[in-house]
Amino acid sequence: MFFPIKEAYFYAGSLLAISRCAIRGYSSRSKVLTTEIQVPVRTGKQEALLQKLAAIQGANRHTFPGTIARYLIKGDEVLTCVHIVLLWKDTDMPDETTRQRDLKALQDELADVLDWEAAHTTTNETLLYT
Repeated sequence: MFFPIKEAYFYAGSLLAISRCAIRGYSSRSKVLTTEIQVPVRTGKQEALLQKLAAIQGANRHTFPGTIARYLIKGDEVLTCVHIVLLWKDTDMPDETTRQRDLKALQDELADVLDWEAAHTTTNETLLYT
């Protein structure tokens, strides 16, 4: 449910604990899409993965043009898997061929540390962001 921010403070007779900028809806003219990839780390490759990620970040590689944000998240305490989250505004999202080419470049660079054959990928529409 979306309503003007000045009306957000009192809804259903109770005070909502939100700030002025806490809840945002996207314009009906565009959508935010997510690509989420869960991929196992190859056994014993945790340190090598971290070194490769530092090199990727330092060189500003694999930025996935058109994304709003890119996250690589530690899947558990011992780093047996990672979660890659890419956020796209649908109006800026490149075509499938370009997205697959960019993902393939990341997969190639991390093939010795991540088990891409066991990866699980989903793309979904974001309903709300805060």
